[in-house]
Amino acid sequence: MVGHRLIAAKYHNHCGVFWVLNRVWFVKKFQTAHLVLNTNHYHLYANSTILKPLFHSIHLTTMNQKSLLSSACLSAALLFSPALIAQTLTWQGQSLELQQTPRNIAVYELSALDTLQALGVSASIVPDAVFPATLASYNQGKATKAGSLFEPDVAVLSAQKPDLIIVGGRSKAKLDTVKDLAPTLDLSPNTDHYMADLQARTELLANTFGKQAAAAKRLRTIQTKQAKLKAQTQGKTALMLFTNKGNFMPHAAGERFGFVYDFAGFKSVLPVVPPKDENAPEQPRPEAGSLAAEAAKVKAAERLQAAVNQQPDYLIVLDRGAVNTNEYTAAAEMQKNAILQQTKGKVIMVDANAWYLTGAGLANTELMLDELIKATQ
Repeated sequence: MVGHRLIAAKYHNHCGVFWVLNRVWFVKKFQTAHLVLNTNHYHLYANSTILKPLFHSIHLTTMNQKSLLSSACLSAALLFSPALIAQTLTWQGQSLELQQTPRNIAVYELSALDTLQALGVSASIVPDAVFPATLASYNQGKATKAGSLFEPDVAVLSAQKPDLIIVGGRSKAKLDTVKDLAPTLDLSPNTDHYMADLQARTELLANTFGKQAAAAKRLRTIQTKQAKLKAQTQGKTALMLFTNKGNFMPHAAGERFGFVYDFAGFKSVLPVVPPKDENAPEQPRPEAGSLAAEAAKVKAAERLQAAVNQQPDYLIVLDRGAVNTNEYTAAAEMQKNAILQQTKGKVIMVDANAWYLTGAGLANTELMLDELIKATQ
C-alpha cells in the first residue's frame, strides 16, 4: 500500500504554520527554546552548502526565542524544499528510493499522467502518441517523446536521465526493460476496486510531489459526484457494451469495463464473472473465419440475448472505433443488430477516449462521472 518515510507534524508559532520533519522537534520552555536536530537528518543534509552553516548556527543552542524561531522557520522551509527531500515510495510490493522530489519524470501510463496533470505536475518525457483532448498539451511538443504507450524508447530515456519512470497497463510488461535507467514504478490501475484504488494512487502521487491539498480537494469533488450519480441510478439496471466494427460484447462485473456497475450504482443484468487465474496461460484469439471464431460469435450472441431479455434500463456503449477518431458508428450499427432492436433501454454513448484510453485518472474520473450524471438525470 501507500508508504512514505517522511512523516510530518504541524508547529504553530511566530512564523505561522509550517511543517517539521518527524525527527526534528521544537521544544518551547518559558522564554527560551531549544532546537533539537536528530543526527540522521544532520547527516542527510550535512553535505549541503546551504544547510551546513545553518545547522552550525542553530544546533543545540539556547538563544532568544524570537531569534531561534526565525532560524527555525528558515530551516523548516529549507528542509521542505522539494528538491531536498529524499523519500521511499512503497506501493503494492514495490519500494523505490528517491534522492529528491522527482522533477524529470517519464510517464507511460495515461491515468497516472492525467492524475499528475490534475495535481499540477508535468511530465518531462511521454510516449509518442496522440493524446486525448484532456491531455492535449502533450500533443504540442510540451515534453520529450520516447517510444510508444507499449514500448518505451530506452535510448532516448537513457539520454534524458529521468529521476522517476512510471509505467502501467499497456507498458507494464516493460518495467524490467527500463528499471535500471531510473527508479521505476508500476502504477497500473485496479478497476475491480475503482474508487479505493484511485484514492490510493492519487494520494501516493500527492505525497510524492507535495500536492496533498490539491488531491484532497479533487477527491472530495469526485466523492460528491459519485454520490449524486448513485442517487440517480438507485434501483436501475444496466448493460455495459463494448463494440468494435459491429460486434457488441457485453461486459459483466469482473470484466474489463464491468467496473461501471459499482462505479455508477447500476444493477447489472449479467452475472458476475469470477476473476481470471493470473497463472493460467493466455488464450490466443481465434483466427477470423475459423470454427473457434464462429463458436465464440454464437456464444457472444447468446449472452447478449440473455441480457437484453431482462430489458435493462440503460445500455452503456463504448465504441472502440471512435478512439482517437471521434467517429462514432455504434448507434448506426445498433440499428442493424436484431437482438439490440429488442431493447427499450436508454442508450448512453460514453466518451471513447476517456473510457478506453485514459481510464482511471483523477480528472478523467470526474469527466466520466459528469457524463453519466447528465445521461441519467
